Amino acid sequence: MFTFLVKPSELKQRLIKVIRFYPVIALVVLGLAYLLGAFTKQAHPIISQDAVITMLYIFIAIGPLFVIVGFILIGLASDRERNRASLATGRLAYEDPFSLPSEQMGGYKVVSITGAKPTLTGLTGDIYKADDTARCTNNPDHVPPVAECECECGFYAFKNIKDAKFELSITPGVFLIEVDLFGVGFEYGEGYRAEAQVVRKLITPSRCMRCKTLPVKNFVKRYHLGYFDETWWQWQIRCALCSSTFKDQDRLTVSEMSRELHILIKGR
Repeated sequence: MFTFLVKPSELKQRLIKVIRFYPVIALVVLGLAYLLGAFTKQAHPIISQDAVITMLYIFIAIGPLFVIVGFILIGLASDRERNRASLATGRLAYEDPFSLPSEQMGGYKVVSITGAKPTLTGLTGDIYKADDTARCTNNPDHVPPVAECECECGFYAFKNIKDAKFELSITPGVFLIEVDLFGVGFEYGEGYRAEAQVVRKLITPSRCMRCKTLPVKNFVKRYHLGYFDETWWQWQIRCALCSSTFKDQDRLTVSEMSRELHILIKGR
């Protein structure tokens, strides 16, 4: 079986960053071909047009294939890593269950703000308060986190802010939050999974989520799907110009949003 020298999650991040440069690489290849005379009417160009077309066919075929194979291998490695972690957790045994090892847990995660009344919503759709205890949707008798639970109940957080920022970069419309985790918990992959969570602060981007240029000013309800279903309302933070067309009831200042969520809000 194949093995990686770095964590599968880090390899996944690197692969996604390479994919972002794929169009740039294609333009560079075409630019070099043009400079070498492939698209001119010279009698004897440095590189022939047929050779360029052949290279482009290879590039178009091999590039996506490389990405697909890369994701498959990384996915298999992630599954093996998760299974090893589950087995290790299942083998944990202590003579005195009231004398478990303790560790200060905390970290970073991303969250969206939804609803007519602003509410924190995780990427999996779970809604929670600034100070909350996890609940298992599959088994109400569970006290999360339960290692063998199919819905993987509990509050998650990345240890490293770099991992959370990468998640932020590939998920539009979400915010970075810093959290403390409490109660029963254990390590998983890149962070912690725990019973209770307190959100210490929400970190807003420095630039408008719409124009990506001007400094942020107000939170606004970005769209309304599902007609009368308020859970489809999602809040963004925008500049004064991009938020000027919204009605007062669909707009909140940073301090007003902070009071609604009971969370400290700071810019990057």
